[in-house]
Formats: sequence, C-alpha cells, structure tokens
Amino acid sequence: MRLYNSLTRRVEEVRPADGHTVRMYSCGPTVYRYAHLGNMRTFMLGDLIRRALRFEGQGVRWVMNITDVGHMTDDVGEEARDRMDIAVADEGLAPLEIAAKYTAAFLEDADALGIERADQYPRATDHIVEMTELTRILIEKGHAYEVDGNVYFDVSSFPGYGTLSGNTLDKLQPGHRQLETDPSKRHHADFALWKRAGANRLMRWDSPWGEGFPGWHIECSAMSMKYLGERFDVHTGGADLKFPHHEDERAQSDAATDHEVVSIWVYGGFLQFSGQKMAKSKGNITRVTELAEQGVDPLAFRLLCFGTRYRSEMDFSWEALEAEDRRLTRLRQRMADWKDA
Repeated sequence: MRLYNSLTRRVEEVRPADGHTVRMYSCGPTVYRYAHLGNMRTFMLGDLIRRALRFEGQGVRWVMNITDVGHMTDDVGEEARDRMDIAVADEGLAPLEIAAKYTAAFLEDADALGIERADQYPRATDHIVEMTELTRILIEKGHAYEVDGNVYFDVSSFPGYGTLSGNTLDKLQPGHRQLETDPSKRHHADFALWKRAGANRLMRWDSPWGEGFPGWHIECSAMSMKYLGERFDVHTGGADLKFPHHEDERAQSDAATDHEVVSIWVYGGFLQFSGQKMAKSKGNITRVTELAEQGVDPLAFRLLCFGTRYRSEMDFSWEALEAEDRRLTRLRQRMADWKDA
C-alpha cells in the first residue's frame, strides 16, 4: 500500500517499523457532543486503510483515542470555559456521564457505517499520569517551561516546527489561533502542555505544577506512544487537525524522544454541504441517525464516500446519497443472485 505522506509531500509505501505489524493511530472523537457525517468520513479513513492492509495480508494494530477532558473555547486566561463544562450546564449530567453518553453514540454510529472497532480506545482521563510525565520530560530537556502553574512548549527549541503544516514560525503572527496573546509566553506560538485550573473549572487534576488540566495536544502524544511505541507507522486525522493539533503533537513527541515518531501522516478531506464545510459552528451538520430517519441505509453514505478520493473535499447532497442508496440495493441483489447461482 502507498499513501500520501503530508510530512514529506510524497506518496510512500507503508512499511512497518518493526517489520511485522503496521501500527496506526487516529485522532478520535471529542465526546461532549454528537459526531456528524463530516467527522465520520474522517474516522472511516482509518478503517479503510486497515481493511486494505489486511486484504494484502498485512497485520495492523489500530488505536483511536477518546477525548473526554473537553476543549477550551479560549486558550487564554483562567476564566476560559471548557466545552465539557458547557455541555454539563446544558444537559445537567456529570462530566463523565456526558463523555459516556457521546462515546456510546459515536460507537453506534461507527457500527452503522461499517467502521470496524479499533483495537483500543484509550480515554484521555485515564492517562493524566502519562501526560504529566511527558510534560516533565520536555521540561527537563529544555523544550518546555512553567509559569505560574501553566506549562508551555517552547517552539523555538524545536527546529522542525512547521514542517508538517507549512506554518513555520516566521509565517505565524500573534493571535493566529487565540483571541489574545498570553503575555506569560516566551514566544506567541508557544502552546500549552498543562494549564492552571480556574476556580469554576469542573475537570481538574493534581500535577507537579499545581491543580490543572492537560493541553489539547499532549494527550495524543502520551497515548499514541504508550500503546504503539516511540516509532509507529501511520497517523490519520481530518485536514483541520494538521495545524495546530498535529504540528504541536509532532513537535512534543519528537522533542521528547529525539527522533521522528510517526512515519506517515495521512489526512482526509473535508465533507462539504452546500459549498461549506460541515461543522457544528455552521449549523449544517447531519448525524448518522438522521440517515435512517430519512429512509436511507447508513452504508449508502459509506458507498458515497468511496466515490471521492479520500484526500479530496467531498460535496454532500441528499440527492447523491439517495442515488447511492439505490445502488446499494442493486449490489445486494446482485450478491444474492450470485449466492443462489
């Protein structure tokens, strides 16, 4: 199998680092809301790669994380609200109940789309120790620093920063991904490994730097290396994760190990609806469960996705989906005829 590697900008053959099993990590769902079809197209990519490798007789180990620590709506300041906290306020459930509800919904949707279960679904909340240990290593190696309970990765300490996404330090401007620039940072592009918890934050943990919570990127570095080792073969995700999430993940993983951890970075294209990226913020999301409500087999969406190259943007329409649903029926009838013959 050959895949386009976003790190090298080349199509490369997938070769297992250990000579036996391809090890693959996929960024999984953030479980404070339902996943939509755009998310599911991305998750389908890992399933497609694993199935194709197995078809060739290649062993595969696939790990997909579950982000259940929430995400900041604004990375700056102690009063920044976490999306898990917002979900708790909206639904009246405890944080772990919110996470369990949406994790179960995600797995049910994945089953409906024929996405086979990953070998492991590590949850971020179960790996706080691994995250704080990795943060400690980065501080000891001079790649991170602590300021008043916040720990930041020093991007200037990692010469390869920007190689994956093309967003090198000379191209980044202050405030490029935040509402304001945190004055306690050495460089405006430095990113959080650990954040001090504000007074109203529900999800918080003890650490060597005080009570707080992990940064978004450190969880994937900690969990991917725990379950797949310090060298693994394929990392998948949506195109929107290339920067800053994967750029920062690559920087902290490679800085901690002193070598390239991931061999091939693979991205799925956006799913568009009426010319716009499908996203909750745009109010144009569709869930897997809505397909059945409209009388469409969810596998018709899988078939629709296979009509577009995985790296390309894909336009979604109900008309195209209904056409694939009819095609799916014909395929099933043909298989039934062959079986009888």
